[in-house]
Amino acid sequence: MLNKNHTIVDRSLLVSAFLLAVIYSLRRMADTDLWAHLTCGEYLFRHGAILKTHFFNCSWPDFPYVNHSWLFQAVIYLVDRISGESGLLALQVLLVVAAFYLLLRTLRLYTGSLTIISLVLSLGILASAHRFSLRPQHFTYVFFAFFLFSLHQYQRQNTVYARFLPLLMMVWANMHAESLWGMIVPGAFLAAEYLKTKGRGQVDSSALKKLTLIYGLIFAAALINPFTYRTVFWPLFVMNEQFAGVEEILPPTSMQYLFFWVYFGLFLSSSLLNFRKIDPTWALISLLFVVVAWTANRGIPHFVFASAPLIVSNLQALTERAALRFGPHPFLNNGMKITLLAALVALMVSVVTSPLYLRKFDNVPYPERALDFLKTEGISGNVFNEHAWGGYIIRYSYPALRPYIDGRFFHQRFYDEYYPTLSGQLGWDRVLSKYNISIAILRYSPTGRPRLNDRLFADLRWRLVYWDDVALVYVSTKELTASTQHLSADLLINPDRQLLAEELIFPAEALRKSSVRAEKNLSYAGRSYKAAIVSANLSFSLREYQRALERYQDAEKYIDKPNAWIYYKQALCSRQLGDLVLTKQYLEKCLALVPDAAEALTMLREVRYLLDRHTGEASGRPAR
Repeated sequence: MLNKNHTIVDRSLLVSAFLLAVIYSLRRMADTDLWAHLTCGEYLFRHGAILKTHFFNCSWPDFPYVNHSWLFQAVIYLVDRISGESGLLALQVLLVVAAFYLLLRTLRLYTGSLTIISLVLSLGILASAHRFSLRPQHFTYVFFAFFLFSLHQYQRQNTVYARFLPLLMMVWANMHAESLWGMIVPGAFLAAEYLKTKGRGQVDSSALKKLTLIYGLIFAAALINPFTYRTVFWPLFVMNEQFAGVEEILPPTSMQYLFFWVYFGLFLSSSLLNFRKIDPTWALISLLFVVVAWTANRGIPHFVFASAPLIVSNLQALTERAALRFGPHPFLNNGMKITLLAALVALMVSVVTSPLYLRKFDNVPYPERALDFLKTEGISGNVFNEHAWGGYIIRYSYPALRPYIDGRFFHQRFYDEYYPTLSGQLGWDRVLSKYNISIAILRYSPTGRPRLNDRLFADLRWRLVYWDDVALVYVSTKELTASTQHLSADLLINPDRQLLAEELIFPAEALRKSSVRAEKNLSYAGRSYKAAIVSANLSFSLREYQRALERYQDAEKYIDKPNAWIYYKQALCSRQLGDLVLTKQYLEKCLALVPDAAEALTMLREVRYLLDRHTGEASGRPAR
């Protein structure tokens, strides 16, 4: 693969491209579907049967579930049992690297330039990186890349690899429903090759018959799964539900997909510049996956694997034409290589040195402490939950908690009920009653938009019993037993809407009860700035300024970035405690963030005057 003509820079570029794949795939387990897949795998080994319903859920437990990823679930459950998260992480990296290695093998059929290969590989990796968190699709990447590699080889009269495709399809069809691509792509290849050779009058009937036989075996192998044709055509059904609110099947139109836009731009521009030389077979297949990628962002890696050989072929042809026209430019070529290498190294360093790199759950917020709280307090029941948290609740709290929804739900009918309830529309209480739901685990409400949180906080039949930086937990009062009655007291502050509240005017006894609740919650919530602020606000309203200051200081430590409001509240507490120096420091920090904060400016002038006066009195000179 490498030869003596490749320089150290060439080799470094290729190594950097694969290091990029390793770094971006080396991320903690976080995919919202992974948790339910692990539990389904556990179900398989415990019961000796593939799960075929939404068994773990309280809403539709008997609804049919086309569990097309049962083999993936079995694999990851065994890996998790043997080696835990480190084993799953290793599997995740291995599958990503294997897929791009197969792509490399394909690209080498079209060019010997490691610069071109490294450029296209790197852009493809960056465009696909949002899909590198472990899921069944990782096996699809490997199988799909091998299918494409085999077809590229077949086009060169090397039929050895294609013979393995039916056997591979038997595994793929039980790993992931996107095995459908393993039938569509060979079918498109077969049709395009036939039309291409027929147009030239050079039809190789023997080769086409052999490929047709292989294709028939692939199709038959795809049906060897517990759900037969339903697995095969599952992706078509999912795309029909595109607007059901599933993020991964929405188009890549946000800035998150910038590298995909760059990659697509390279595909488009290189194809236009080399239009007359393009192989129509691979142009057809690439255009198919252009549609797939722009329809659903989960299709971006497929587009990369399908189109990268075409891009490389285009760039190789354009490079050769440029060399013939302008002559070789070694200095320019080496400069481009070094620039690309420097950019890759800088990008990798920026990723691995980020404080967010390799954090738990890959920085995806999960209600970890909320579930710990419910377990400690012995609260169980049916749960109305955020869609993204359903699998996590199943994995770590079933059977004590049964979620309403999780990531396996694709059908529009679920979302027609779920979203109106989540937004607190009329009839929300009937839905909760219908499924005997007594617990709600929700995110904080978006500003200015009504949500179920508002309904539950205001309803006398429900209590907010826990909150931290990620989740709020509401429990029906009928579920509060004698041992949990301490959670039934009214909370005078709504953390969801009134986190940055001013001083509260309530009877002291009511404030004190809420303060006790807030302190108890803080003991569960740990390093939560929101829990600390609620406790601080209540202490401030009780004029317990020392404790309020300590809690605001805790909030300052826990919050991700400096907050002017917290600095101002610390200044108020310090002023009440008579510490003018500390008051001045907090006000200056506040004004550094919000220079035109009128109240802070006024207080700072007063504090400076008092400090000057005290300094003048101490030195015997008059204050200014």
